[in-house]
Amino acid sequence: MSRAPRILTASLAAVVCVYLSGSIALASERSVSARPIAQLIADQAQSDEQVKYKVEERLRTDGRIDWEVLDVDVQRGQVMLYGEVLTEDQKGLASLIASTVPGVREVANRIIVDRPISKDYRLRKAVWSTLQGVDALREQTQTLRVHVDNAVATLSGSVEQPLQEEAAVKAAQSVQGISKVVNTITVKPRLLQTERETLLNEGVQLVP
Repeated sequence: MSRAPRILTASLAAVVCVYLSGSIALASERSVSARPIAQLIADQAQSDEQVKYKVEERLRTDGRIDWEVLDVDVQRGQVMLYGEVLTEDQKGLASLIASTVPGVREVANRIIVDRPISKDYRLRKAVWSTLQGVDALREQTQTLRVHVDNAVATLSGSVEQPLQEEAAVKAAQSVQGISKVVNTITVKPRLLQTERETLLNEGVQLVP
């Protein structure tokens, strides 16, 4: 074989190697970027839910603010606070408490300072007070949420048993001034410790 064909053969081999290397790199890049967008969105939503739970817990355990009449929403680490308070100091305190929670990137405080507290504010406080007085719900008030708009109370969050859901609805309906109760409570039986450990070992993140 002459020298020219050998050079041609070597050149072709080099081109093939470069092409294959590029194809492998491209395939690798595609495999990394091929992670379903839906999964990324689900992961972010789960992270936001955990941050929301921690912010609500921090507001609840601080003791310096009426957490029952505040609402918390989280989107991509940004915390939005809603509700009514009596003073600017309480509004600022809510932002300060929320900002101390790990995972919070920014706090948007949309709390209204309203000295003559609205009727819905008083009704919401009354509903919470009633729920906390029900024996079957004393351990569930941390997972329940109450919102009142134009005397219509909306119950959300979760309880462990259907009877607790029923008790919450009846308690809210018993509050004088409430015209209607909208029930969106979810029944979530408590996981046994072994079930939690199994899920955690599988890499499943659980919101307390």
